[in-house]
Amino acid sequence: MTTPPKAGKSLSVRVDDTLSDDLAVVMRTGMTASDAVRYAVAFLAHGYAWVWDSGLYPDGVPPQRMAVRVPAYDGDPTAPAARMTDPPGAA
Repeated sequence: MTTPPKAGKSLSVRVDDTLSDDLAVVMRTGMTASDAVRYAVAFLAHGYAWVWDSGLYPDGVPPQRMAVRVPAYDGDPTAPAARMTDPPGAA
């Protein structure tokens, strides 16, 4: 395991075709590429932390698969916060 960059430092990721395509999808919401990467990392980290904290998997072992529940669109165009803090299933 390596150590993440310290706060305030830059993160460099080589962009291949798959990452470019994935970023294009997320950026359709109006996010910048940096915001999209932050959001994606926060989203995955939240899921991993919940799985480990709940005891479903040992700490540090990534789950084989995770799912997302998406409520039906209610017409509110407000984007969610860039950091997920509610546990899965919270409404």
